[in-house]
Amino acid sequence: MKKNAYLVQAGCLYGNTYYLPYAVGMLIAFATDDERIREKYDFKRIIYSLEDIDESIASLENPSFVGFSNSIWNYSYNLEYAKKLKAVYPDCVIEFGGHHVPPTTEFLEKYDFIDILIHRKGEEAFRDVLLALDAQADFADIPNISYRLADGTPVQTKETKITISEYPSPYLCGVFDDIIKNDNYRFSCVLETNRGCPYNCCYCDWGELNSKVRLFSLEKVFAELDWMAEHKMEFVYCVDANFGMFERDELIAQKLVELKETKGYPNRLQVSYAKNESDRVFRINKLLADHGIGKGATLAMQTMEPSVLKNIGRVNISKEEYAKQITRYREAGISTYTELILGLPGETQDSFCKGLCEVLELGQHSSVSAYYCELLPNSSLASKESLEKFQIKTVSSALNQYHCESMDDVLSGHSGIVVATSTMNEDEWIRANEFSTCVQSFHHFGILQCVAMYIRKELNVPYYNFYSALYKYVSEESAFCKPIFDMVSRVLHNFVDGKGGLTYQNDIFGKITYPLEEAVFLLCLYDSEKFYADIRTFVSRYIQDNEMLDELFSYQQAVVLRPMKNDFTLQCKYNFRDYFDAILRNTFVPLQQKEVCYRFTTPFATDDWVEYAKEMVWYGRRNGRMMYSSMPNTIAEE
Repeated sequence: MKKNAYLVQAGCLYGNTYYLPYAVGMLIAFATDDERIREKYDFKRIIYSLEDIDESIASLENPSFVGFSNSIWNYSYNLEYAKKLKAVYPDCVIEFGGHHVPPTTEFLEKYDFIDILIHRKGEEAFRDVLLALDAQADFADIPNISYRLADGTPVQTKETKITISEYPSPYLCGVFDDIIKNDNYRFSCVLETNRGCPYNCCYCDWGELNSKVRLFSLEKVFAELDWMAEHKMEFVYCVDANFGMFERDELIAQKLVELKETKGYPNRLQVSYAKNESDRVFRINKLLADHGIGKGATLAMQTMEPSVLKNIGRVNISKEEYAKQITRYREAGISTYTELILGLPGETQDSFCKGLCEVLELGQHSSVSAYYCELLPNSSLASKESLEKFQIKTVSSALNQYHCESMDDVLSGHSGIVVATSTMNEDEWIRANEFSTCVQSFHHFGILQCVAMYIRKELNVPYYNFYSALYKYVSEESAFCKPIFDMVSRVLHNFVDGKGGLTYQNDIFGKITYPLEEAVFLLCLYDSEKFYADIRTFVSRYIQDNEMLDELFSYQQAVVLRPMKNDFTLQCKYNFRDYFDAILRNTFVPLQQKEVCYRFTTPFATDDWVEYAKEMVWYGRRNGRMMYSSMPNTIAEE
């Protein structure tokens, strides 16, 4: 009689969409490729959503084995599920694997209801554990796992590097066939064309850092893409560490374009691009952008401070090359986005805020995301040596998850956010966050971008000076903005005190959560007349010419998309379009008096605030979709 096995990879609901549970799908596909497993085990359904735990356990049929894939967003749910499961089925073997399983026996020591841990990538160990369980054999010769001896003592087996490069596909093996029959939801999927990463950034837990990259066969990759198109997968998330590193990645991009053109799917692709193959990455981005598949080009920096780069084991492209790439993409009509991380070891409040504005000086006006530094258990930053060396302090809070239904009443996961180091205390971390929120909300979402550019170019006021003064104004003096930034400050202080998360939800913009910078932008734009009237008081400190102020504010307000205003004209007395477009391309066109009528049109028309927040801010952030000036051919002279 076969043993019943279940796998759990509970994910969040994004709007009406779940990700297919790729990690456990890979485990099943690899294990059932072995005839011995097929003979001995019956893999029942995959639990892919945050189901009610008691109801879910009641639905199981005499489980002999249950495996849990652990990530930051579900490990708390998994722990509670496993604890209750063991109480109902004490003989059921419970196995934990995934990114959020520590690299030691820690989970076995803390949780007596867990029987086995799998470290690193787990397909081989997963199969071997199942075979050993069936044969009642010893686990000692299975590498990359932890288990208990007969007396309950936790032990860890030897660690070995994994060299296999061919795995059966869960898509092609039919692992997800039952899941996608659920018409109540849409599904997104994961594409994996290789494994491994040659770099060793200390904050990353990719799992196989500083390792040789193993390529999966193009035949398999293309077949999976065909499956995704056939099953109408709207969104594909490529989990390669450095897409564009290899010549064949262009072929993969071409395959995606071919499928989009012939079958209509997939519609969007998100990847992490290689940083040292600029020409190839540019060609890939150009191809994807021309066919509406890409989400913009990544120009990740993480930090602009050299000493911090040394601490985290990272080497960035030069600032000159960074500025060159921004210009190159802008001239090709491709949006770029830059990622920074707040809370890295060695960073100060001053260095972070100046670094954020330095990317503006280098020409990055499209999109910047300043992420929180999360302490991930399999990263070297989480080691005891790093924690002591950099005096790292974290706050563990409810999952810091964006663009999903509120997680307040859902047991899911916890984020370990770095809120202090030897060079930045909690108060400085809060102020750096507030400054970052100010810059991202007002500049990169575009609501004051033109004003800041004009003051920088015509009055020679550095972006750091301008946004430092604006931050002081909106947080201390502004009648309209101060209550909004009081909310931001309250959220951050509560978070540091362990009393809340780092998200914002307002029914005006839908039932999903937003990060603070997106929330500030939406709140200001929602009441834009009051916002611009209030901010004009601040800007008049720099621009005393009221006629210029009127003209500039008129154009600034027009250039930001908003719902129910999708096709209109604006009469101007200056060549604003050409002037600001030149700044975005790191070039110069003088501002001249010129009677011109601009027509603003967009392919992304929205009719209400919920749709706007979803389509423009959530989906469109990395493409700069909130601004007409970020999209080619949307501002035309009449």
